[in-house]
Amino acid sequence: MSLEKELDLEHPMDDIQHEAVLSIVRTAGILSLKGSDLFRQFGLTEAQFNVLFSLKYKETVWTQSDLGKRLVVTRASVTSVLDKLETKGLVERKIVEGNRRIYHVDLTKSGKALVDEVEPLYRQDVHEVMADLGRKTCESMIRNLEKVRSRCVR
Repeated sequence: MSLEKELDLEHPMDDIQHEAVLSIVRTAGILSLKGSDLFRQFGLTEAQFNVLFSLKYKETVWTQSDLGKRLVVTRASVTSVLDKLETKGLVERKIVEGNRRIYHVDLTKSGKALVDEVEPLYRQDVHEVMADLGRKTCESMIRNLEKVRSRCVR
């Protein structure tokens, strides 16, 4: 369905670049809601799943700061999400010897088990919503969105 119909606009959009941006934002919001519905079934928020997912695939030791940079969130946001995940027994923070202000962050066994359970369902949802887009289309979309992001963060 076109963005005009989805938003029940009374006038057609006359700026294709603006329409493209609105379409990206609208799609991101819908995808976020779909993900949130899945994560809620497991007692997680989207942010909590993103932390667990990121920690699952890390290969080196990460601090809270490292995690924040990868998730592009504020330090306070990372702390809040980690507090909740730690309370649930899904992550653990270890004080770095010699620096009591820095913590290394890791998944617990329970955290790994949960992300291992949720991830295939999440990937299945992703594949379902992207089913009409082939590999070349996805690659083109990725390249084009990279161009847009690069102009935003100059």
